[in-house]
Amino acid sequence: MSQFCVVIKIYNEFDMLEGCIQSLAFQELKPVQIIIADDGSPDPRVSEEVNRLISKFPQLSIELLSLPLKTEPNLDTVGRTWREAWYKLKKNNHCSYFGMLDADTRLEKDYYQKLIEIMDNELKFACVSGIFKIKSEEKDYTEQINIGAKVGRKDARGSGKVIRSSFITEVENDFPEVDWDTWINTKAKVRGFKSPQIDFVVMYQERPTTRVAGKNHFRNGRLSYHFGYNPLLVLLKMILAKKGGLSILKGYFDARKKGWRLGDEEVRKYFGWRFFLHL
Repeated sequence: MSQFCVVIKIYNEFDMLEGCIQSLAFQELKPVQIIIADDGSPDPRVSEEVNRLISKFPQLSIELLSLPLKTEPNLDTVGRTWREAWYKLKKNNHCSYFGMLDADTRLEKDYYQKLIEIMDNELKFACVSGIFKIKSEEKDYTEQINIGAKVGRKDARGSGKVIRSSFITEVENDFPEVDWDTWINTKAKVRGFKSPQIDFVVMYQERPTTRVAGKNHFRNGRLSYHFGYNPLLVLLKMILAKKGGLSILKGYFDARKKGWRLGDEEVRKYFGWRFFLHL
C-alpha cells in the first residue's frame, strides 16, 4: 500500500493537538511523516507543545514548520500554510499522498487504510475524504452537512482530505493564497478527475468548523466573489444559508469592492457557468 504524509494546520490550538496526534498514532496505516504547520501563532506554548508531542510519540516522524508571526488569525492567507508544507514534503520525501488535517479532527483507526486503498485503485480520484461527524450540545455526534452537500455535491472535505501527490505537482503553479479545499476539488473537476466523500469512512470534529459557524457566512460570500461564482450560484448559496444569506451577500460585495479575485482563470471559468453542469 502506498506511503502518505500528513500536514496538521494550527493557529494557537496547542490544546487540541494531542488528540489529533494520538488519533494518528492509533491508525492501522500510519503516515511516514507528519508536519505540524504553525500558521504564525503568537502563543509560545504552541512550539512547547509540539516538542512535547515529538518526545511522547517517538513512533511517529513529527516535524514543526513555523510560518511568519501573525497577531490574529487570517483565513485569507491560509493557503500559504498548505503550500509551504507541500514544498517541504516534496523536498524531503516521496509520498504518494498528501493528507490535510485540522487539530480538532479525530479519525477512526482504519481511516487512512480505507482511503489509501481506494486511491490506489481509483486513479481518476484526485482526492477523497471521509464524512464529518461533529459534536453537538448533547455530546453525541451527528453528520456535518455543508451548503454544497444540500444540493447533492458531497465533495471531499478539507480536514481529513487525502490528495494524490502527482495531482498536486500537476497544478502547483496555480497555488492559491486562500482556500485549498475548494480550489483542489475544482481543479480536479475541470481536469476530468473526481473528488468524492466516502460515506463509510468517518472522522469526528470536536467543534464546528468555521464554515459551519454562522459568523463565517461573510467569508463565504467573500470567497464566492474570489472564485468568480456566477450570480445565480451566489443566490443559491444565500437561499441554502437561510438567515446567513444576507451575510453572504455582504461578503460578496465587500470582496468585489476590494477587487479580491483569484488569479486562476481555470477555476473562475468553472464557477462562472460550468459548475451547473456538475450539479
